Amino acid sequence: MADLELKSDDEKAEELKAWWRANGVSVIAGVAIAIGGMVGWQQWQQYQKNQAEGASQLFSQLSGKGVDTKPILEKFNSDYKGTAYASLAALTVAKAYCDKGDSQKCIEELRAATKSSQEAVANIAKLRLARTLISVGKLDEANTIINEKMPAAYESLITELKGDIYFAKKDYAKAREAYDRAILSSGGKNIQGLQLKRDDLGDHLKAGA
Repeated sequence: MADLELKSDDEKAEELKAWWRANGVSVIAGVAIAIGGMVGWQQWQQYQKNQAEGASQLFSQLSGKGVDTKPILEKFNSDYKGTAYASLAALTVAKAYCDKGDSQKCIEELRAATKSSQEAVANIAKLRLARTLISVGKLDEANTIINEKMPAAYESLITELKGDIYFAKKDYAKAREAYDRAILSSGGKNIQGLQLKRDDLGDHLKAGA
């Protein structure tokens, strides 16, 4: 500190110049990188915003009456692949195909939706796919899907689907066990349809006794 106070203004200026010659380039580079990083981040945020807005607008077109869904899905796959809206679009179109009785198209769209990067969407697609596969008799494939690891929140739905598979195989005793477990794991919520399946097993069980 004492040495610093004893130095003249000229000496201090020369030291500053020497330090700047040695370190100036790295300081400028550091500032440039920092500014570039900020600009790059802002551009990325704007890109993400544009993607979300564009995907949202495209998704809204699916609700139009008599709309041709094929070009919409193609645009999702080319411009918005990997977004949540792309997966939701596949689910929406799959439902439309199922409602029209086109199980094959429904299965194709649901398979696409199972690959979503959005875990919740992928899990919903898997459950719907398994249900559709059961309806067309592809029981082994459906069983493989519901045996994949999924969150505990889906336990009741998964167990119900297992019951549906047993029912399709005419193994009514195991179907009843599965439906009972599904009712128990549901916590008593939304079990009307499940209870009907369970009750309808009565005649089948009597016939097999």
